Amino acid sequence: PLLLKAAKKRGVATVVSVSSSASFGSYPEGILPTLEEMNNKDRYQRKLAYGQSKLANVLFAQELAERYKDQNILVNSCHPGAVRTELGRHMMESVTNEHVKAVIQSSFEYVFGKIAWKPEDAALTQLYAAVSPELKKAKITGKYFHPIARQIQPDPHARNMSLQKSLWKLSEEATALK
Repeated sequence: PLLLKAAKKRGVATVVSVSSSASFGSYPEGILPTLEEMNNKDRYQRKLAYGQSKLANVLFAQELAERYKDQNILVNSCHPGAVRTELGRHMMESVTNEHVKAVIQSSFEYVFGKIAWKPEDAALTQLYAAVSPELKKAKITGKYFHPIARQIQPDPHARNMSLQKSLWKLSEEATALK
């Protein structure tokens, strides 16, 4: 209701789902079909589970875009890129040798500092998806953007309408909304 109200008042409303390029690295089926399977310790793989969570962000945006495409609500998703933040601050906790930890950490910080975006630059893709006059004028919805503000195709799973709808339904059931 709030989005519809905003769209009516302003002519268009936007939603941006921030994901990650990790959405390209989920389980073979994209999203595991049940909460039981998602929580199965034997099936769990950290990297694939993270990819699944990021794919879910894109699938959510795709389904929301489809549901509101005729109501002036534009929904897009994006990958902000590697950003110089403290996101990886706990990555070294499992390394017990202090010398090894120091070498790995300083190497990682050096390389990451060379390839990662400054936060103010990384924010440009999200800002573009949220306020771009071009996107609003052309009513661009259901798209996926990479830095900086480049529209690309998301993972093929993200274009699977059955998967979009089943994740939406699973989310409604898990949150007791339906």
